[in-house]
Amino acid sequence: MPLMEYPALLLRFLRQRFDLRDDTADPDVIEESVESGVSFRGTNLWVLIFAILIASVGLNVNSTAVIIGAMLISPLMGPLVSVGYSAATNNPDLLRRAVKNLGLAVVISLITSTVYFLLTPLSGAQSELLARTEPTIWDVLIALFGGLAGAVGLTRREKSNVIPGVAIATALMPPLCTAGYGLASGHWEYALGAFYLFSINCVFITLAAFLVIRFLGLPAHRFQDETQARRVRRLMLAAAVVVAGPSVWLGYRIVERSVYAHAAEEFVAKELNFAGTYVVTRQIDPRQRAINVLLVGRPVDTTRLGAARRELSRYRLGGTALVVRQGLQAYDSLDAQTLRQSLLEDVRARQSQAQSRYEVELNRMQQLVVAARTALPAPEALLREVQVEHPAVRRLALTVLPRPAIPRDSLPADTVLVVSAEIRDTVPAPERQRLAQWLRARTNRPQVQLLLTPVRRAAPKVALPAVRVQPAARKEPKRSR
Repeated sequence: MPLMEYPALLLRFLRQRFDLRDDTADPDVIEESVESGVSFRGTNLWVLIFAILIASVGLNVNSTAVIIGAMLISPLMGPLVSVGYSAATNNPDLLRRAVKNLGLAVVISLITSTVYFLLTPLSGAQSELLARTEPTIWDVLIALFGGLAGAVGLTRREKSNVIPGVAIATALMPPLCTAGYGLASGHWEYALGAFYLFSINCVFITLAAFLVIRFLGLPAHRFQDETQARRVRRLMLAAAVVVAGPSVWLGYRIVERSVYAHAAEEFVAKELNFAGTYVVTRQIDPRQRAINVLLVGRPVDTTRLGAARRELSRYRLGGTALVVRQGLQAYDSLDAQTLRQSLLEDVRARQSQAQSRYEVELNRMQQLVVAARTALPAPEALLREVQVEHPAVRRLALTVLPRPAIPRDSLPADTVLVVSAEIRDTVPAPERQRLAQWLRARTNRPQVQLLLTPVRRAAPKVALPAVRVQPAARKEPKRSR
């Protein structure tokens, strides 16, 4: 084969592997599926309210599992995909209904979550709630890629678990609940930040759905009048530009702030790490390009602080206002809030690490138990062998229990074989030891616990005295004279 044909073969192979049009569903089926997720009335409306309440409870008690469950049953993905689909297929009626129902869903969600947080006795902001108060670049990427995955999954012939997975990944429900918490508690910065995150998710999911539908080339909405068709196409194009334009600007600003915050964290960790001094709180404001740090411990002179300021340009933090406060006398309410949030994030990270270690240890112990059970002889066969030397044994049961590793112990994680046997007569101590040693050798288990219990004897039956019942005397009928 000539060498010039290899690129064409490679291109053909990649096109066959990555072709999205191969298993695309019928356009009528796709439109019907999109139409079914637009309306918010009856079942969809009640499911939305219940999902909002579940997510609010999860945020209130800081339960990740409850929040994930609420996102699984959330119907908010339907109107967003419908907006992108209608914009791509020039369907103004569907676009109008999708925008209307999305606005209705947002209003109902905010009202429901606000009422819940007004009534709940738990008023503190947990780490799961604080994590939804400000978007980052990762939220933008998750919303974009999640929207692409959701649009691709919606247009396939065989439906899969893509849509529920996208609902979990993009997290549309928790930001709305966080905004409700901000409205109920008067923390307006929480409400604005959470609604900003929800808006970012909506914009990029809609934009991703628009791009996928346009790429697949689904048939556009047909009009009887060509003039009306051109007008509708211009309006839809203008709407797409209005949606995509702010999203690009917002995405750029979020990327810029994320890069600045990362560089500022690195600067504080490396350049303000003085001997005998500890950074208690750090307040990084990418919008104002300001870093405010509270130091506690050995005082730092102005010479070293000036040297640290000169290093700002090396971290691409030029023009940053660096404020360094020293001593607990400079501690204020903003420091208290920052410290509390930092502690909550640290506790959350430690809990996540501990849960991961517990899951790994549990899986390991389960594997040990399964392996130990498969290597054991059958209890019936073992009982017959035991009764040859110890006829007093009547019944036998084998149980494998895990023995976790103890940090102060040199023994690794292992299992313990518990042998419970019922005996007819009392077994002397030497014979009991011989039986335990024989079981260790027979089962090839170094740790065997032998439990001997006497055979339960049935209670003797007490014979009740027989009671003889005399038959009733039969009365003779009187004879008439």
